[in-house]
Amino acid sequence: MSGPADGGDKPADQPPEPLDVPPTRKYEAPDASAAAAPSASTAPALTFPDDGAFAAGVRKLDNLLGAAEQALLFVLLSAVVLVAAAAALSDKLAHHQLGRWWHYIVRGGTFSIAMFGAVFASFQQRHLAMDLVSRRLSPRGRLVLAVLLELFTIGIACFVIQSGLHQREVVGGQESLDLVLFKITDKTIVSTMPLGAALIILHCLLHLSINVEYLVRGKLPPERARSGH
Repeated sequence: MSGPADGGDKPADQPPEPLDVPPTRKYEAPDASAAAAPSASTAPALTFPDDGAFAAGVRKLDNLLGAAEQALLFVLLSAVVLVAAAAALSDKLAHHQLGRWWHYIVRGGTFSIAMFGAVFASFQQRHLAMDLVSRRLSPRGRLVLAVLLELFTIGIACFVIQSGLHQREVVGGQESLDLVLFKITDKTIVSTMPLGAALIILHCLLHLSINVEYLVRGKLPPERARSGH
């Protein structure tokens, strides 16, 4: 007589065996880093498939300048933070003043960060925008607006250069910080104003030439996603 194990009839009082259900996959909690918002490294990069030979060359030069400016900003910010922290710790813990030299590093570095930060913003084309106007324009109209904004920025930067050169002539102070390769004075610090404005003009001219080339060829470059704010 066959039993339940060999497929025979089951007694009437015995409950039926459960159906042959395949095992389910074990639930795994999502990784917190993967669930976070996509970072700049994981976000798709903006590509320019319609670039001509001229636009591609100009954009490559613009990217090289931007990379150098980003590295300079990192060095300046590191120098300001480290020197300011060393001066504060030396004063509070060792009761020893480092002297006047650290003032040049912190003051000049902060001023330089402000100027080269504006330059880097110009490289990323985030120095000036008119979203309220551009939202109502066609893609070609936004490209024309970008050309006008670049021209306007160049005009403002020219005034900054003129003001910076004037400030460099009238700046006072005879103290200086002698480094290995050069000397930092008040004139050196103020000189970052016309230098930064000149780099802003250079980036604007590069972007302007790319936009004009697109207009001439009747093409439209890809645009950054616009936020709803």
